[in-house]
Amino acid sequence: MPCCYDGLTARVISQHKAGFNVTFMTGFGVAGSYGFADQGIVSGSENYERSRMIGEALANARTVERMTKGVERPPLPCIADGDTGYGGAASIRRTIFSFGRAGMAGVMIEDQLSPKRCGHVDGKDVVGFEEAVRRVRAACSARDEFEKITGMPGPLILARTDARGSLTFAGEDGFKEAVRRTQAFRDVGADLLFLESPRSREEMVSWCATVEGPKLYNALEGGKTPILGREELEEIGFSLAAYPLTLLSAAAKAMNEALDRIGSGEEVDDMILGFDELKSVVGFDDNKMLEEEFIKEL
Repeated sequence: MPCCYDGLTARVISQHKAGFNVTFMTGFGVAGSYGFADQGIVSGSENYERSRMIGEALANARTVERMTKGVERPPLPCIADGDTGYGGAASIRRTIFSFGRAGMAGVMIEDQLSPKRCGHVDGKDVVGFEEAVRRVRAACSARDEFEKITGMPGPLILARTDARGSLTFAGEDGFKEAVRRTQAFRDVGADLLFLESPRSREEMVSWCATVEGPKLYNALEGGKTPILGREELEEIGFSLAAYPLTLLSAAAKAMNEALDRIGSGEEVDDMILGFDELKSVVGFDDNKMLEEEFIKEL
């Protein structure tokens, strides 16, 4: 599950020849693209707006696929990062509805104290057990209400705990508490589970064997969790593997390398797309086809 953070990354993932089946709107990436660290600085309304951008890009990619290949498919599903839900039960309800209206297939809700931060940096902490469960229960209730009101399936709820590595729960106590919380999240209706930053393969195996339900693995390069291959992850019991920083990190590295060359007066032709290819990536060719299609219909 490569992660997107704006319309361009969503479009590239959706149209890539690898044929990815799902993407995720990474909070780290969204914050970074706004020019901030993932420390609770980007607001809920800014995240909602970004999800609408991503949802539109994913829908447009499928329109292009229909026109060019004659294939009719729904947009690539995207799970949005809903952070802590941005408040109490009423705020969490609004969060789920807002992302659902933006076309998100799922929403992640976590148990960090607000303002939250990236789960692989030091200093994070979590709310109490009962509050954590209340957040997930409120999200699941909103999911069900969304379907009743709109007639469309509500966004799946990805319930995340950051107990492992938190200030309140040190070492193995954090892992034990994370197992306890994810089990409770499952009991109140969460569709997917996410234990952030396990420290070893053994912890991953233990968690997957103990708690039922589909689970997410977070492949954060340079983070606190070992990076494992997809076959091994499937064998352990994970259903999804998210790559939250890969595209953002690759883009930042490429931009710095290009700036180094520009600064020293060197050519950059060997490290950039040709102009025609870049125009195709951002949609010039698609818009031309759309215009021709509209003319035919007229």
